[in-house]
Amino acid sequence: MRESKSVFDFNEPLERVWQAITVYEVLVHWLADEVRGRPKEGADFSWTWHLGIEGNFTSHGTYKKIVPEKELIMEWKDHPAGDIYLQLIFESLGSNQSRLTIINGGFPNSDAFNVWLEGAKEGWDSQVEKLQVFLKEHPDFSQFLKKV
Repeated sequence: MRESKSVFDFNEPLERVWQAITVYEVLVHWLADEVRGRPKEGADFSWTWHLGIEGNFTSHGTYKKIVPEKELIMEWKDHPAGDIYLQLIFESLGSNQSRLTIINGGFPNSDAFNVWLEGAKEGWDSQVEKLQVFLKEHPDFSQFLKKV
């Protein structure tokens, strides 16, 4: 099996990066148009993108492992390349510095799946750029959180 790996540094505290990735009310502002499911081991999630004339694309998965502010592993249920997983590793580099490592793996050892592996890496790299911009433009994203 093959995987892609990308490492991103943020000028943000680890807690903010973790929240931006695990709070679905925030995810819809930088990741997908619709997000369903809260992070809980064994729970399902779905992300939907509205692609205009192409229609909607929804991806479904399950949260496999959650270690708050350390690691998040998700597994896709419906990926055309099979049992694909996404591992996010969070590291604090100081009070206002953090690192996110993204490992997207499980891709078959066949050239037929190169397009999926390359597309996944490009897609996650692009999404993290959106996350970095979102965090910079929203120093306080509490207005996106639902009041209980």
